[in-house]
Amino acid sequence: MQPDSQDISPGKTGGVLTLSDGSKRGLDSLQGSVGLQGNSQVTNKNGLLSYSLKNNSSEVAYNTMSTPVGRQYHLILADGSEVWLNAASSITYPTSFPGDDRKVSITGEAYFEVVHDARKPFHVIVNDMEVKVLGTHFNINAYGHEYATKTTLIEGSVKVTKNNSNILIAPGQQAIAIIGNNNIPVQKKEVDIDEVMAWKNSKFIFQDADIKSIMRQLERW
Repeated sequence: MQPDSQDISPGKTGGVLTLSDGSKRGLDSLQGSVGLQGNSQVTNKNGLLSYSLKNNSSEVAYNTMSTPVGRQYHLILADGSEVWLNAASSITYPTSFPGDDRKVSITGEAYFEVVHDARKPFHVIVNDMEVKVLGTHFNINAYGHEYATKTTLIEGSVKVTKNNSNILIAPGQQAIAIIGNNNIPVQKKEVDIDEVMAWKNSKFIFQDADIKSIMRQLERW
């Protein structure tokens, strides 16, 4: 008798949106208008969640989008900045940016294409550090079971801050902040952009990766 076998399905688009009142909406099947959040209209269509301002009210609501294992999702914030969430990740953000800055927080991994606005810096809060940009393309890997938070710059410039440690990185460089250890300053190194961004292109690329690192990526997908 042959042993049973089961194919492992590849990951796909899907996620959960938590609204400002705490209610949740499954994005896999929800299509069209989600409703008004703060002063923004929320729409979900074909794997893209987007926010568009409807008035100039200063009212601000907060939403959280999260992806389970084996899912990814694409988001357009109210300022036009785009975010792609990898599997087992989340982002919490205001539904509009009426103040002097733009601030979001993430867990897991996300790729950002931030709309330039010199008057309103864009901040990403992750683990025990902060990434500050004006307008740029970058990726943050901040999974809790990895040893470090890794910020990789694709285009533009960013400043990574952890405690009193600040570092500027250029395109093709990666800032590495050890998770849970505030005594080690943020470091930077040159990286292979194709390998870092493989997940967004639905690929795996492993360069000199150990088996534990490989299996953690497969587990998330």
